[in-house]
Amino acid sequence: MNYFHTNDIMAELELDPNQTYAPVAQLCERLGIAAAAQEKRIKAHSILKTGARPVEIDDENGTRRVLGLRLDLIPVWLTTLEAKQVSEQMRPKLELVQAEAASLLWQAHRPQGYGPGDVLVPERHEQTQAEIAYVSAYGLANLSRQQMLIERQLDAARLDGNRQAGTAQGVDDPNADLLARTARRVAHALAERTRRNEYAGVYSGLFRQFGIASYRRMPQGRLTEAIEWLERWHGDIMGEPEPPPDI
Repeated sequence: MNYFHTNDIMAELELDPNQTYAPVAQLCERLGIAAAAQEKRIKAHSILKTGARPVEIDDENGTRRVLGLRLDLIPVWLTTLEAKQVSEQMRPKLELVQAEAASLLWQAHRPQGYGPGDVLVPERHEQTQAEIAYVSAYGLANLSRQQMLIERQLDAARLDGNRQAGTAQGVDDPNADLLARTARRVAHALAERTRRNEYAGVYSGLFRQFGIASYRRMPQGRLTEAIEWLERWHGDIMGEPEPPPDI
């Protein structure tokens, strides 16, 4: 799958940027599949149904109400389709978006220490500069996403008056919790000095210094090194008027 612009399925679906919901029947018509079956599947899907609602469309029969799907859920719906069921023209476009979805999800959810294992990215020693940049960018974005989710749980526990609010409820990996809390301490302490959002600098440091692209299933040795490095950085921020470590 070495094509891109000629196989943009989202462009082929002719989505309207001024709308939040797209009529499922129109999407199905452009894909060459039956709308009734897809509407039934969407209503039965635990995630897709949360973004399904009636919308009004104008056609030769006047204004009528049909089922619409929220735009951000269209890629999820597309991954549930069988490529062989869509029209021949749309099949390679659907296969490409499904491969891209697999790549993005793996980059976002792979545990720390696992290789690329990515349908769009070769082994590390075979990667081009663009591919290396892609893996790096998603590693930093993934740290940001995991930090955001853990902090939400920490804040929710604190608001609930939980006596153990220092531990994120629902985080089944204590190491991920510990690393996220330590990263927050450093980012907040540094922001007090610089008056800027310093989370990106913390993520960059973890990635460049230790190759950390995920808080999930951190090897104990790597976790210890990262925590010690963050604690030293925090100590420098709080104790000495010196610039942060070179990252």
